[in-house]
Amino acid sequence: MDSCFPPLSALSLRDSKKSNITVRNRLSSGDAPPLVPGKSTPGKIEILQDLDLYYIRQIAHNLKEYDLEQKIEVEIKMREGSARLLAAARHRAQSLEAARALLTSNERMSAYMAELQRRKKEPISKPSNPASTARVSLSELRVPLMWRDSDHFKNRGDYRRFAVFCLARIGTEIHDTALLCPVDRALTDITFPDVLLFNNVPADFELTLEIYSHILQEDLSIASTPRRIKRTIHSSISKTVGKKLAASLRDELNSGKIGPHFELMASAKLTLDDTDENIHTHDLVINNLENKHHALPLFGHFCCRLAAQPDCMTKEITTGSVNINGRDCWARLQNFNIQSWESRKLAEGEQNPIFTIPINKETSIQPTKCQKEVKVINTSEGTEKPSILKFESSEEAQKWLRHLTVHSKDHERWKHAAETVQEVPCMESARNSFISSKRQGSLYDETPLIESVQSDYTSHSRPTVQEIFGLTPSTSLSSCSSNSPPSHRSRSHSTSGSRKLSAAAIKSHWPFSNKHHD
Repeated sequence: MDSCFPPLSALSLRDSKKSNITVRNRLSSGDAPPLVPGKSTPGKIEILQDLDLYYIRQIAHNLKEYDLEQKIEVEIKMREGSARLLAAARHRAQSLEAARALLTSNERMSAYMAELQRRKKEPISKPSNPASTARVSLSELRVPLMWRDSDHFKNRGDYRRFAVFCLARIGTEIHDTALLCPVDRALTDITFPDVLLFNNVPADFELTLEIYSHILQEDLSIASTPRRIKRTIHSSISKTVGKKLAASLRDELNSGKIGPHFELMASAKLTLDDTDENIHTHDLVINNLENKHHALPLFGHFCCRLAAQPDCMTKEITTGSVNINGRDCWARLQNFNIQSWESRKLAEGEQNPIFTIPINKETSIQPTKCQKEVKVINTSEGTEKPSILKFESSEEAQKWLRHLTVHSKDHERWKHAAETVQEVPCMESARNSFISSKRQGSLYDETPLIESVQSDYTSHSRPTVQEIFGLTPSTSLSSCSSNSPPSHRSRSHSTSGSRKLSAAAIKSHWPFSNKHHD
């Protein structure tokens, strides 16, 4: 179990000199389980880590950070349940799921502790008119793999199998994807069916994506070898291979590690500039492992759809009775527009507004000499179009002035996400997003091939592997639980004629776009 997460004592908020006093205080208060006397054992270390968790929760309570206290309470229960499952697991799937849950819980606890330290040093001051946050979604996550041609097409060579999942984090909010297992040489890319949602995200957010994998050691068995070798396996294993296998098993037994150990394979950072309605490719920073044999054969890139939808586009900012340019109406500020109706009833009935005033980063919002008025100026084709908003009281005018100013700045903060609506699914649709009647193929099958000028496909769209060879879509990672043997596929390398291809003809295209090269 200790192999799944680092010791929490390294992240403790307390001073090392006061640790003994703190432990005694916690024990006497009954906030944590009693410490078992005796020699130093893994069980004792585990109890000390649990004490750290209870102590962190108590700090959050004392600082009146009740939101963090509730989150820490949930993670303590998650950690306890996952630890019990990992200790009692008898099947590989149970062990892998428990190890994934433990790693995710530990990452969340580390984020909560860092946030608690930050709030302790710098208390949060809530502004009267805060900037608009957004809902951010990460979906269509696909990671190409780089196997050798003999591994993938001839089903021989690299016998390794992996269990893979991803973590995505924005601030203290961390989500994990489904665990995909087994990932082997039959698969050209990893497809995650999840839709990860983040709420209350600021405009300067940074999303960190991490790919974790665990090599399945038991797949060094006879089941992973080609058919010809299976017949003569009794005479094929040399003493050197036998010694290596024995050493691997001996090291795992002597290390005292309980359960699978997931390692960080690669990571990437995405920001507001990477958000879009469509799927785009991004670069991965691959982590260098000491044991290269455990490294997942990543291609170095991944594609996903990262969408951001500011809350001010879907939620009304303020409403009220306003006199706009001498006409009494009911106005609503939302989605970077002031929409007005003749009455409140028409507005609630979602009738078409009688007129709309845009509010964007170019809009000038000014108070007038009259305390009950606000002047809004928009520029169109070099011509200023002023609008005078008159309110019933100066307090109402000041409220609208503040909201209009913040709304205009929100348009500048959210950049292109404020220009075009990016669809972000709700929680229910995200939860059921993996239920799809259409089976998703691999990136390899969707990648167009280079064709010659004399090809029959020149007048149409570039053909794919499936169209040329009449292949059925290969197994996608969204349904990789099947253990059926992969189909043998081959790609033709023959060419017709000796005419040179044009630059446009030899340019390859991926089924998704790369924002860095647009």
